[in-house]
Amino acid sequence: MRVKHRPILGAGLMLCALAMLPGMDAIAKHLSATLPTVEVTWGRFLFYALVIGPIAVAKFGRRAVQPARPGLQVLRGLLFAGSAYAFFLSIAEMPLADTMAVFFIYPMVVLLASALILRERIGALRWVMVVLGFVGVLLVMQPSFDGFSRGDLFALVSGVGYALGSMVTRHLAPHDPSLITGICSALTGVLLYSFAMPVVWQAPTAWEWVLLAGVGLIAAAGHYLLITAHHMATAAQLAPYGYAEIVSAIFFGLIVFNEWPEPIVWLGIVVIVASGIVVTWSNARLETARTDTP
Repeated sequence: MRVKHRPILGAGLMLCALAMLPGMDAIAKHLSATLPTVEVTWGRFLFYALVIGPIAVAKFGRRAVQPARPGLQVLRGLLFAGSAYAFFLSIAEMPLADTMAVFFIYPMVVLLASALILRERIGALRWVMVVLGFVGVLLVMQPSFDGFSRGDLFALVSGVGYALGSMVTRHLAPHDPSLITGICSALTGVLLYSFAMPVVWQAPTAWEWVLLAGVGLIAAAGHYLLITAHHMATAAQLAPYGYAEIVSAIFFGLIVFNEWPEPIVWLGIVVIVASGIVVTWSNARLETARTDTP
């Protein structure tokens, strides 16, 4: 059944999702203090798969695990699995807001990849925004003569992996429903990190199992809200709200870990958000124009 176009409700659902997801990151950061980060990442994908797996099978049957483009699905799963692991490694060493700010270089990476790989034409304004976004990232990372911190590099890797995964998602959209794409990525993450479990396994306590389940449940709920939001509004209408996740990350960092960004980090966040909104909105308008073209 076609969902009615409701941009205001769609924006509200997106804001709810982005308010929740940094809560998942805060739990993962807490767990990483006592469990190997790769085990936390494995738990995230395991419980995510346990939540959406039965839903996908009930709706699509065997097709849920027989996608139309299996190679691309595996590639997307690997990219997002790597992005999630790198993100959790980063927040284990850095404040949530700092990691989130560096991670949000991904709209600029999508733009660069579109120009260099897909040979798409990029206007002067968007190139300027890419440069400004990179300046903002440098303000957050504050590189010294000794180089970047490990947490900064992990956040960059996470953003790049997410950007490339998003580009693969674009190619999968005409072939597989979002739910099938979601379960394929979840299963890819579970299988990938299961190979590491015999080496790094540390038995979680009962409470840690609850927290691991919470990470997967929040991930499932948040991504469901995001998918529903994109059914109710266009990408161009939702694009400006994406950076609300940084606000939520600042909130959880302050409340849970007493982390407050330094003044220069605030400046970097403002620059990243401003340039990223322009780039994301411009990309979304371009995608909408292509869709509307007969």
